[in-house]
Amino acid sequence: MSKAGAATFTDRLVPAARSLAPSAEYLRHLSLSADEGVIRLASNENTEPPSPAVARALADAFGDANLSPPPISPLARELARRHGVDVDRILVTAGSTEVIDAALRTFVRAGDEVVFPSPSWPVCRQRLAALEATVVEVPLECDQRTWHYRVGALLEAVTAATKLIYVCTPNNPTGNPIAPADLARLAQTGLPLLVDAAYCDFEPRVDIVAFARDRENVILTRTFSKAYCLAGLRVGYALGGREIIGYVERMLVPGSAVSNAALHAGLAALSDDRYYERQTARITAERDRLTVALRALGIGVWESWGNFVPIDARAFPGLAGGLADALRARRIVTRPFGDILRISVGVARENDAVIAAIASIIGQ
Repeated sequence: MSKAGAATFTDRLVPAARSLAPSAEYLRHLSLSADEGVIRLASNENTEPPSPAVARALADAFGDANLSPPPISPLARELARRHGVDVDRILVTAGSTEVIDAALRTFVRAGDEVVFPSPSWPVCRQRLAALEATVVEVPLECDQRTWHYRVGALLEAVTAATKLIYVCTPNNPTGNPIAPADLARLAQTGLPLLVDAAYCDFEPRVDIVAFARDRENVILTRTFSKAYCLAGLRVGYALGGREIIGYVERMLVPGSAVSNAALHAGLAALSDDRYYERQTARITAERDRLTVALRALGIGVWESWGNFVPIDARAFPGLAGGLADALRARRIVTRPFGDILRISVGVARENDAVIAAIASIIGQ
């Protein structure tokens, strides 16, 4: 037998396949949430069901379940109409995660530099590790109330080797937005600017699409998982320059992205403006109520413009992990990020349970 024939498949693994943690490790909170009666506030999902219009759309989707989705869907056309752009500046995908990954693969190879705020969305950081990119982390600043982007430091981190800049606004897990004027400074570098706007539905002061509409080097991503309650159906999209969106589209596997059922559901959810507005109003009100109540207990909570609250866990034994364990013992699943415990905003009774559980943990 030749040497090649004697080798095993593990000898041919790329370095990232050996070094990355299994996906199940990152998604462990979903398994913890599967038990009946557990309150799941770890994934920034909407814990209410989607619009009733979605149920009707899914029933109607049975009629074309045997057919492949069209290259340009009615959902893409409606998104383009609403945002005032041509449809070739919209790319609908299986959640915003898919298009973010495609955007990274469009521009980044092993050894390339990507400017990345820290802390920020760990899945994007993981995908860059899979590409063997050099991640240039730029720490955010925080005071007792709020986290802040350091745009000057992001710009200073750009070198001739930089291939892409990534920002998340409002940022996950810190909850802070970045001002459009600062985004414009980043865009002026001419580098591809990937703006993850998964939580922009809960930051009504800023029209983030207006920033991206006329900039050719910007890829703005959004999701139907939060305000539209469709996390389980995986619907997202990108908006950007015609040429840059066209290149990102080439990195998707043809015909394997969002399903017909998800496209029907997304269009139905998008069309129910009243339900969307009720969800965003409910979540922002509950977010603010949860923040005030936890602060009244003496808990440090940073301001958030997302559908979650970031707790300062530095005073707790075991930091965020220790506090998450204590909440899990009370059948509430949350998400630890080092010093930060991220708690998704649930419905009123779920948020009341969080307040009561934390009061119990600290002995109040």
